[in-house]
Amino acid sequence: MDSSKLIFIFFSAILFGIVPVVIHNPRRYYLCLASFLNIFSTGWIFYHYTGLMLSDLPVLCLLFLGAFSGRKFDWKAAPIGVLTLALIVWGIITSFGAMEPGWALAEVSKHFRMYLVMVVIAQNIQNLSDLRLVIVSILSGLIIEAAIGFYQQYFGALGVWFLGERPAARVDWRAMGTFYVAAFYANYITVVVFVAYRMFVYYRPQKTLQSVFYGAAFILGIMALFKSFARAAWIGFLVSLILTSLMSFFRSRYRSYSRYAIPVLVVFLSFFVFRYHQKIIDQFGEGRRKAYESRFTQFGIAERMIAVRPFTGVGLGNYQLNSWDFLTDEEREDYLASVYTWMVHNSYLLYAAELGIIGAVVFVVWFFTIIWSSLRILRAKISHPLIVNVTIGILGGIVAFMILLFASPDIHDYSILYQLGLFSGILLAEWRIIKKAEWQNFCSHKNGNDHRGNKISYRNN
Repeated sequence: MDSSKLIFIFFSAILFGIVPVVIHNPRRYYLCLASFLNIFSTGWIFYHYTGLMLSDLPVLCLLFLGAFSGRKFDWKAAPIGVLTLALIVWGIITSFGAMEPGWALAEVSKHFRMYLVMVVIAQNIQNLSDLRLVIVSILSGLIIEAAIGFYQQYFGALGVWFLGERPAARVDWRAMGTFYVAAFYANYITVVVFVAYRMFVYYRPQKTLQSVFYGAAFILGIMALFKSFARAAWIGFLVSLILTSLMSFFRSRYRSYSRYAIPVLVVFLSFFVFRYHQKIIDQFGEGRRKAYESRFTQFGIAERMIAVRPFTGVGLGNYQLNSWDFLTDEEREDYLASVYTWMVHNSYLLYAAELGIIGAVVFVVWFFTIIWSSLRILRAKISHPLIVNVTIGILGGIVAFMILLFASPDIHDYSILYQLGLFSGILLAEWRIIKKAEWQNFCSHKNGNDHRGNKISYRNN
């Protein structure tokens, strides 16, 4: 048994065997860990880069804790969970025709565990206090990843290889945290930093120290995103930032209520643009032109694969096994041939190549169910500033992620899938909290006013 497995067992025994015995509320303890540990891509790998990951353990603990307490789980988790199950089922069906069915099922297992995260988180966020705990845990992970990335850029690997860090965790000028490549690191930050942004700029907590925490998470997250030098993530973040800012500009309900955030933000952005504008411009110049041009060759290979296997695809995780057969003679002779066949750099084309056009459509619709779920929460009659800002933060992160998937390395990284499941579970939990509040309001103030003084008229169905 290698040392990484021994360390995994040691950490697991402490976190999930010893600590829960001496704490007052195991459910909230597991909920905190389930919202935090996905930044560490470590675990017991069984087959083809997947297995029992450290972040899976608190999810399983919450699952068993709920089962033994008699709590009922909403396994449909509609609407997001239904689409997730459809993607899983289609992945299993298409695996039968794959060159390596085991590889396809290994990738399916990642999606199934993402589904479990969604269901379990949705069930265990029972109130605003739980929601606040989850957000603090997520942003604590962002702060830690940013700190690791800063260290890597200036000094090289930190040495926490047992938490998923690669021994050579720096490519001259890019950091990657505890993720496999810098782009995966950037993708994670892009999804999460929007929540920090909303909580810092638009939400006013009761304690100033909480604002300081949210501000630190946002500023450190932005700096870490910059240090990744991932252009697709930059573009996705900027476009989504503009869209969500416009949403807040035209709706007073979504505007900023923080006293100090705007001045701090202006000072920070002024310094950032003055200090780093040239480095940002350089990333879109001749120095990285070859990397940009290689994307189109990769897109062409994927499109040829889709044309040959439009219905079932080649199976999840099987793209690289088949890609060499779809190179032209000229591409085979290119010194970048191995790069061309490694990945697509477009997850929509990747899913179409591996799951066929049907799978790709389900994948895209799945994202839109997350967006629809976010908008449903924002349109609810009864809400809370915490729910509003968390929801817009998740919405901004999802939109940015959908944009960066057009040119970023492929989406097979489990930490990102886990984060998407975590955010989906939060949205489902928020909707349940809102519906419960609306029902209580209905029972106590029938044809009365809600907590903001707005007239509510209920009809008996």
